[in-house]
Amino acid sequence: MFDPLRPPNKLRMLCLIAAAVVSTPIRADPENSHAPTDTIQSSEPAIDATDDKLVELETIEVLGVAPQSPQASTLSGDSLRLQQSDTLGKTLENQLGVSNASFGPGVGVPVIRGLSGSRVRILQDGISSHDASTISPDHAVAIEPLFAEQIDIVRGPDTIRYGGGAIGGTVNVKDNRIPERVPEKPVEGAIESRFDNNADGTNSAFKLDLGEKSLALRLGGFYRHRNDTEIPGNAIDAGAIREQFGLSNIINAQGSIPNTDSESYGGSAGTAWLGESAMAGMSVSHYENRYGIPKGSHGIDPSHLDGLEVILPEIDIGGFEDILGPEALNPSIRIEMMQTRYDFKSEWFPSIPGIERLAFRYGLVDYEHTEFEGGLPFTVFNNQAAEGRFEIDHKLFDIFTGTFGAQWLDRDFSALGVETFVPPTQSDMLGLFTLQKLTIDAWTLEAGLRTESVRIDPLADSLKFPGPPNQPPQFSPVALPSDLSFRADSASVSARWDVIDHASLTLSLSRAKRAPDIQELLALGPHLSTRTFEVGNVQLTNETVNMADFGFDWHSDRLAARANGYYNWTENYIYQKIEPDGFYNFHEAQFYSDCVSLADCLPVYAYDQRNALFIGYEAEAQATLADTRFGQLKLTVFSDWVRGQFADGNRDDVPRLPPLRLGAEIGFGDTHWNTSLRYTRAEAQNRPGNNETATAGYHLLNASADYHWKGFEPVDFWVFAKASNLLNQEMRSSVSFLRNFAPEPGRSIVVGFRVTY
Repeated sequence: MFDPLRPPNKLRMLCLIAAAVVSTPIRADPENSHAPTDTIQSSEPAIDATDDKLVELETIEVLGVAPQSPQASTLSGDSLRLQQSDTLGKTLENQLGVSNASFGPGVGVPVIRGLSGSRVRILQDGISSHDASTISPDHAVAIEPLFAEQIDIVRGPDTIRYGGGAIGGTVNVKDNRIPERVPEKPVEGAIESRFDNNADGTNSAFKLDLGEKSLALRLGGFYRHRNDTEIPGNAIDAGAIREQFGLSNIINAQGSIPNTDSESYGGSAGTAWLGESAMAGMSVSHYENRYGIPKGSHGIDPSHLDGLEVILPEIDIGGFEDILGPEALNPSIRIEMMQTRYDFKSEWFPSIPGIERLAFRYGLVDYEHTEFEGGLPFTVFNNQAAEGRFEIDHKLFDIFTGTFGAQWLDRDFSALGVETFVPPTQSDMLGLFTLQKLTIDAWTLEAGLRTESVRIDPLADSLKFPGPPNQPPQFSPVALPSDLSFRADSASVSARWDVIDHASLTLSLSRAKRAPDIQELLALGPHLSTRTFEVGNVQLTNETVNMADFGFDWHSDRLAARANGYYNWTENYIYQKIEPDGFYNFHEAQFYSDCVSLADCLPVYAYDQRNALFIGYEAEAQATLADTRFGQLKLTVFSDWVRGQFADGNRDDVPRLPPLRLGAEIGFGDTHWNTSLRYTRAEAQNRPGNNETATAGYHLLNASADYHWKGFEPVDFWVFAKASNLLNQEMRSSVSFLRNFAPEPGRSIVVGFRVTY
């Protein structure tokens, strides 16, 4: 299926051209019928928009999907809404090659092919989220999934458009908060509400579209609340803690994960002028998120009470809590996040031969995040960023298309307070890039180039090791340069061969560089949320990814299949190396060779570089099993896998990689209703990396059902239900930094409705 053409918006033309690939009808999204709902979509253009005679056409029901790049996938429509969850990572965890790096249920960051953090660029309509999720795994992504109307996941050569921070992939959340069309009716919109029996979670959101002639306005808002997450067993894996820290006496909880309740809310307002050959718009949005870090990652161990057991030798834990309060024994860590964004967007479709489009995007982000321990503010993270993009799309001789672009970023970052493990820093980036595409008969050739300059200026002369108060420092300060500068040049090429009408082969080669991030260069100090003492390295150099992707795509009347294999040789891979026999005691501000208390032990992790090799694959096939008068029966099978290993020294494993996954989904329905049952087998991850613990395999059984009722046209009433982890298995994600303290949620049943008008 081809994407709809968006010509000059005053005419509000909507064209859909469907290529029948699978005889199973893919349900059309009643709210946005031009957007396909299947996860396999085409990235091909629809038709030429330069024709002077434009005719408004009726929407055509989507019946199939067309071939696409095996390295890209899109989630939209009902498929997206059924998978929407509290976090972006949880929303995308069923996508091929994508895992969810949870840090308790309040945090969920997408992991693409085993890479996350500073290697995966999270975008909101083309501009980075600019939160603190790349700094630490306990920081949530400041994007609300309920607002998403389409999510694009890209890995491979196309990521060159977004720079070094996207060498692992990009996730672009499109929420259309800046309107792209004038509503056909005076008032349009949608209201949605859902309830989750696990933790009594509630989620509600609305959007409202208004407009007349060439002006459009969109308003939106949401509210979410949940209690402590329910689990089938113990919160802390006592065996893993014994193996990792050598400790047996721990504070544990059963049936739920303490301190995992959360509350978030926000809203946005956007307006746009939509002319015959141009548009311009802006939006302002505000987002707040309050959530807890699971109990067990902080707190006082009853086997080590910092000398209080000597003063009060006869008092048990309950008496200790009564005297000093429960927060003294096991303090709660709470995070309060706030972000305000101002986004600007303009496009011009000039009547200049060869020039298709000129586009400008600019975002201003003001982000603040405070970490509280025992009700007291410990650390405040601030990130103020201004990012812009300018692109020119050209088309020559109908076979040669491409983009020239520039991207720039200014950023002020600070982390002030008890856990000041990164100094205040100013940084900027300027990137110039081009992507070109040539189509000749059955061949499509693409190439991309990018050069990027990065400057990081720490606002401190040196880094000081924290030590006991009123005592001489144990170590000398580490002097810092006035600024750190990097240049990262990247290139990519790809070729797609349409072997026959319904099969294609794709080969992509790329060499992409990433400059080190702030925390990798400048961290020095305790980070309680991740239970580490982090040590940066100002000697780090660019990380270089050498990637080869080979993809196969098949689409016939009753079968659609795609498979993709990749080989990633990374030079100077940046990672955290644990220092042997090194622990930092936070309460005493001292370093020790042994761990004496789970509350006090912070292993020392230092950033370093080694060559690393990643290999893996993603594969999916969908077949139509039967056509009946009630609907069609479809079967989908899928699998993905990645293996990461350092290429020198003892060739140990890269830590926190996802395990082999394989499964099947059977679905039955038509364009109005659908049901599905999905089974996923995650194998044990027995290669967790040095000083990490293995995770057991698990069986994950999910189900869903939904129905569109259109008895009150033009209102569309959509009801749905979905069940996750029906077997109520204990699942500990190998990509989670906190897997030994907080398993994934137990059985969950979500019911909800959506009214579109």
